[in-house]
Amino acid sequence: MIADHIWRTRCIILDVGTAPRYIGGLTRGRAGLVVDDALTAHRDRMLAGDLKGTPVLELRSGPVTVETLRKVGSFIRENGLQTVAGLGGGSILDAVKLAALFTADPNLAVFAERHAKRSGLMVLPPVANLKERPKTILMPSTVGTGAEVSAVACLDTAVGRRLIVSRHLTGDAAMLDAGHLATLPRHLVFEGLLEAFLRVAGTMIGSHHSIFDDDGHALIQRMVRVGQQVSRKDSPELRLTAARLSMETHTGWALMGRNPYGAKHWYLANELAYVTGTRKMTATASVIGPIWEEVGKGAAEWGDSKRLLQLWTAVTAVDASLDPNPAHGINELMWRWGIAGLQTLSEESVVRTTDATLRNWGGGLPMLRGIDAMQIQYVLNAATAGQTTLPCPTGQLRGARERR
Repeated sequence: MIADHIWRTRCIILDVGTAPRYIGGLTRGRAGLVVDDALTAHRDRMLAGDLKGTPVLELRSGPVTVETLRKVGSFIRENGLQTVAGLGGGSILDAVKLAALFTADPNLAVFAERHAKRSGLMVLPPVANLKERPKTILMPSTVGTGAEVSAVACLDTAVGRRLIVSRHLTGDAAMLDAGHLATLPRHLVFEGLLEAFLRVAGTMIGSHHSIFDDDGHALIQRMVRVGQQVSRKDSPELRLTAARLSMETHTGWALMGRNPYGAKHWYLANELAYVTGTRKMTATASVIGPIWEEVGKGAAEWGDSKRLLQLWTAVTAVDASLDPNPAHGINELMWRWGIAGLQTLSEESVVRTTDATLRNWGGGLPMLRGIDAMQIQYVLNAATAGQTTLPCPTGQLRGARERR
């Protein structure tokens, strides 16, 4: 979903390796660094620069749990931190955002535990002691989530993955350093572009006409062009551009005034990823084609067919070689970018995903209102069946990813 928030994040875009000597000017009081434990070289450069001598907490990248938040919260309290810098992918940044907020107001953790069973979405109440919240400086090492500027974060609970919303989850400063993106495998750059692309596309398809439609189409076209350029010749500048476009999906005009729950694919993909233990974009790649096919057939519960066609026409204006049918075309684009969905899905996984999707996002809730179990199961069954109808055989797709 998208969330309204005060545009208070200071966004900074830097050349390769500039962050270590710039970040000191953004800190307040005692600072600490929370970093993905796989980013040792990036960590060392930060500690050799303005963050020299600061305490460090290394985290393993993965779903954010209550235990993760306890660990980060203890790190903040034990070191008396007034600024927390986070360096890593979306899960690391989510952990920093949530822990900083829960440290300022411990009652929020109690609220989250009590309300986790109600739905997949939790909107946090106002923060009682906002001045106690440490300043956050968020530095992504991946592309796509836009976690550094978004007002949402994901938390895995005992009853499933929950989307937490609060305007205080936005970072105080979002810093894009091209050097932090240099070690990201290229196929994950494409995945990030797809995630940002679908954030805009899905929300537009699930919303009414807006005066900002041209902004949305223009942003989508820019993402497709960057994908074409990365396919030909990868570079730090292009990766930085991809990250900036991902950030713009949250801070620009493209999604202003939209239905905050318009991107229907996200809710189903979220539950599919949780049930199967797969990565979010693998689950997304599985369901987006079948969902768009349903939209094209007139299933208005998933989105508006006319708006989907308008959007895809904007895409094919940039790349005329893509299939003009949106459902076929998005599969073709994913194949070119080396992104594959699940090859198989057990009947048990279909049932569990359907039940979780309806329980957390359906029924009387606005996210998937009007969508029933049969519609969800149809999409899930078509998801793996559709793997054999992609523009290229699965074996060739796997080979393309390996060559990347």
